[in-house]
Amino acid sequence: MAFEIQFKHKTIRCTNYRDYKDSHRALPFTLAYATLNYESDKADESFINRLMTSGERLARSVNPAAANDAACSRGESRLLNNAVAGLLAEYCWKKYINTHTVKPIADYTEFTEAATQIDLYLHGRGKKIEIRSSFPRNGIVFSLCHSVHQFDILGPYTNTVKPGEIQKDFYVRTLYHIPKGTSFLDLLKKNTFHIYLTGGATWKMMTDDAIAKNKDLKPDDAIHSYDQNISRYRVVPFSKALDTPAIVSKMAGEKE
Repeated sequence: MAFEIQFKHKTIRCTNYRDYKDSHRALPFTLAYATLNYESDKADESFINRLMTSGERLARSVNPAAANDAACSRGESRLLNNAVAGLLAEYCWKKYINTHTVKPIADYTEFTEAATQIDLYLHGRGKKIEIRSSFPRNGIVFSLCHSVHQFDILGPYTNTVKPGEIQKDFYVRTLYHIPKGTSFLDLLKKNTFHIYLTGGATWKMMTDDAIAKNKDLKPDDAIHSYDQNISRYRVVPFSKALDTPAIVSKMAGEKE
């Protein structure tokens, strides 16, 4: 799916916002974002159409019975929504990492089954990245800065967290601002659709009780039946997460 996508950076200083003076995020947070224009850019339109086709294939492989069951139509739509969002997030992180390191180091992991979480692999380092997406209704600044309802870098199930056993080496987050009353797939096929790459955390951070915590939630990008219910995860709140350039620097081994 060769497609050139351009990224820009934006630095958010939470306590500079009147509504977030009490934010727990003390350090500036630099994120990367890209913009797609389905309605006016033919290259963007072609890319998104191919992405939709891949998403449909992934959604069917996760739940092949859904397409033949009218009662599953809502679930099928959710599967497609989350599959496309996940594939887009994976593509963007791969592109961003490879254009912001000395040489390309990120690639797709070998596909074995749909139940495998979307990952990237770092050449030469033997390390893996887990990518999760969310769809905040109240905007990106809210997600990063709110003192109570800030989002998190989502890690593994808490019962798999063992300090001596690495599940994934890096966990990163992608946010899509989807205002109430709209849908991800509808907005994706309009102009000025933004993809925000919003930092991450290392496995070491996930096992550090001073940084990470346990949290009950249902992931926004859940595409598996076993992932639809409330589960307990290990998370790093955005107030303590690495921003986007910082996590990529860790991936490149520049600040181990």
